[in-house]
Amino acid sequence: MITTPKATRPPHKGSVRGHPIEVRKSVLSILYKSKASHLGPSMSAVEMLLAIYNSVDLDAIRAKDVLRPRVIISKGHCAAATYSVMAHVGLMDFRTLETYHQDDSALAGHVSHAVEFVEHSTGALGHGLPVACGCAMGLRARGAPQTPVFALLGDGELQEGAVWEAIMFAKHHQLANLILLIDDNRISSITNTAEVINLLPLKDRFAGFGLRVYEVDGHDVEAIIEAIDDIKRIREVSVIICRTTKGYGVPFAEGEPIWHYRTLNEQDYRAAMAYLEQGQI
Repeated sequence: MITTPKATRPPHKGSVRGHPIEVRKSVLSILYKSKASHLGPSMSAVEMLLAIYNSVDLDAIRAKDVLRPRVIISKGHCAAATYSVMAHVGLMDFRTLETYHQDDSALAGHVSHAVEFVEHSTGALGHGLPVACGCAMGLRARGAPQTPVFALLGDGELQEGAVWEAIMFAKHHQLANLILLIDDNRISSITNTAEVINLLPLKDRFAGFGLRVYEVDGHDVEAIIEAIDDIKRIREVSVIICRTTKGYGVPFAEGEPIWHYRTLNEQDYRAAMAYLEQGQI
């Protein structure tokens, strides 16, 4: 599917470490080299991941400080994007990134805590948010209630009951250091999310559980960071619904469920790279 040109976005601020286009190039490179899948869910989450990793104390993460911020990627099938962002912000060597999905590599298709600085193995959907709640509660018990804990979930993942149990837990215990982000790309693995279980409108669902709800352009890093900063300031249990496009930045993959599983051939890879080189996203 070829999409029409997009409206020009605000210029990428130099203060944000890592550039969405360069991260997407890395994602394309490792997916093509490894013949791995998950292009669609990786591309929709790039800006969200950049916003998260630009909102944490990277030095504390590197030092493995017991009071470090926690980042839980519950939507574990965006591993290629997660590892690419980690490389671009300095948490992973690019040589390690190039081993993605190769024999004897720790970098598998789902996020794994076998990889240094990854907190939790995910991909069995619905489990990341409960773990994040435990991290937030644990930091409070250790006297660090303002240390942020990020949880990134897919919108299809919201069909898991454990997610809503965790939301009730977070609200009841006022876990204000928990920052929940939803990749609202409206596509599950093989079809539109609403065709499986319709949770629309998402804003009302979360508000009904007592959460403060932010809705932002999920492909605008600065907008996501601004919402994160506001949550840190107001100290309320909140969720950021990030409106995204599955496969964003790769025109033939955008909005196409098959690119959750399809792999890149040489023609696909070169076409996608050429598009990103134009810098239009």
